Amino acid sequence: MFMITTTTAVAQNVDWSNFNSSLVIEVTRPEGKFTCTGVAIKDDVVLTAAHCLDGKILKVRIFNQSAYNPNAQSWDVEHFELHPEYDKSSSNFKADLARIKLSSKLPESTTIFPIMKNDTNFKGKLLRVGYGARSQSNVRTLITPLFKAIKTEDKVLELDDMYSYSGDSGGPIFIQRDGQMYLVAIHSTLSYGPEGKFSYNPLVSSRKDWIFANWN
Repeated sequence: MFMITTTTAVAQNVDWSNFNSSLVIEVTRPEGKFTCTGVAIKDDVVLTAAHCLDGKILKVRIFNQSAYNPNAQSWDVEHFELHPEYDKSSSNFKADLARIKLSSKLPESTTIFPIMKNDTNFKGKLLRVGYGARSQSNVRTLITPLFKAIKTEDKVLELDDMYSYSGDSGGPIFIQRDGQMYLVAIHSTLSYGPEGKFSYNPLVSSRKDWIFANWN
């Protein structure tokens, strides 16, 4: 099952099954369970938004099904870290990244997409994947937003994107170019203002040193 929501035409010639690197993150807090989205960047490392794992966390589990089912097979989390520059009191999106180390490896069939090296060239089709709550179900959903701007100082990609729902946070943003998919950013939040709705998405390549650094 794969739900498709678009701001423009759906990108063509995409093997939807290859988005199995997008994962559901179940976060248990004292007040209950919440979901976010993540993306596998190694067979035992997942990247998501820092605000998904901020505060008091009791337990974190990872699911790779196309629709969230708390009774399905899951992967336990060994450790997670928020980006050291993330500070929710001053910004809800700057450096809004967290990395998760799993206690065991994801299936070998999991597709790991390369990270795009160039943060200034966004010629290609952009795709965002998330498990936001739509129709009372957290289903892996594809959104095709439009490029808006790059905030170089904040290392953030802005997209014209009005289809973000609770649970989409932490979802991967890919670009399709020359038959190859690249991971470019992680979905953080929406901005509401006179310019309309657009999303803030921390760029991944700008923070690769931290993402792939040794665990503390």
